[in-house]
Amino acid sequence: MRPVVASVVLLAAAWSSSALAQSRVSIEVGGIVSAYDVNNGPAVTRGAVRVPDALAGSTATNGGSDPAQAIAAFEVRPTVTLDNGFLMGVGFRVGQAGLGDGGSSLVGGDLSLGYQHRFGQFMPFIKGMFGFNSYDALGTSSGHVNDLRLDAVLGARLYVSTRMFVAAAAFAGFGDRYGGTVSVGGDVVQFYRRGVMP
Repeated sequence: MRPVVASVVLLAAAWSSSALAQSRVSIEVGGIVSAYDVNNGPAVTRGAVRVPDALAGSTATNGGSDPAQAIAAFEVRPTVTLDNGFLMGVGFRVGQAGLGDGGSSLVGGDLSLGYQHRFGQFMPFIKGMFGFNSYDALGTSSGHVNDLRLDAVLGARLYVSTRMFVAAAAFAGFGDRYGGTVSVGGDVVQFYRRGVMP
């Protein structure tokens, strides 16, 4: 009888270990800070690929000191990670272009593709991210700027429970230049290797 019980326990342990969630759909929320060439007017052409909108003929209105060349934003990012390592995410951000007095409200979005692998509670990832930032040109009475951006991102998740995690990443590239993100999130859906839902 005891050998039978021991065999059942071993089989159950093997089953549970092989049925760890491998593919997941998650949502994370957090903040991003980036060194950024914020457009102060028609003469500024550094940084990202710019698509100016009605910049010509604008007049300066900011009589004080220029805001810092950086952006800060709140982000929401749904992400899909698969058993084979594939990662895909869509990000949405809202925040401020130019930190300090005279900054402009900013909105943006991006699509990211990459690779991830989980080692226990730790899941590092690397990905490429293509997106845009949209904001009013600083120091002008009219004019809107749409910046395209392309970044390389390196980061990791640390799972604090079976579903919840904290994440951090650093990025650099064209547009955002360089910066970092910190976020918290959770797995909305987990697909188990044997097709068993949590």
